[in-house]
Amino acid sequence: MKYVFLGITICLLIGCKSNDKLKPGNWAGSLSPMNHPEMENPLTYDVSYVNGKLSIDIMGPDSTVMETRDPRVQNDTLYFSFEEPEEQVLLTCKMADKGNHTFAGRCTDESGKWAYFRMRYPETGS
Repeated sequence: MKYVFLGITICLLIGCKSNDKLKPGNWAGSLSPMNHPEMENPLTYDVSYVNGKLSIDIMGPDSTVMETRDPRVQNDTLYFSFEEPEEQVLLTCKMADKGNHTFAGRCTDESGKWAYFRMRYPETGS
């Protein structure tokens, strides 16, 4: 019984630590399409916590807001999905923690097409 309690405690600690990975606020970012990797389209990520659960909204350059589904951080990787408004396809994202409050990785659709997404918490102070 004590091993079950220990296992649950460890899972809760890992989960709490993961939630602390993303600071609430507006994160700056960009996306590069797979067919134009040199291009960077600006994005903004609105990171918040609703009832203790991570919430991320992505705002495109045209001010379109895309609500993410099931955003979570596990083992230094940010996962989420969202409905891409132009193509109307579900993109599934896996972004690695690059350090210094920066995440980057691919968002892929069911056919294997992808775009490279980046997000960084803005520096504050002098």
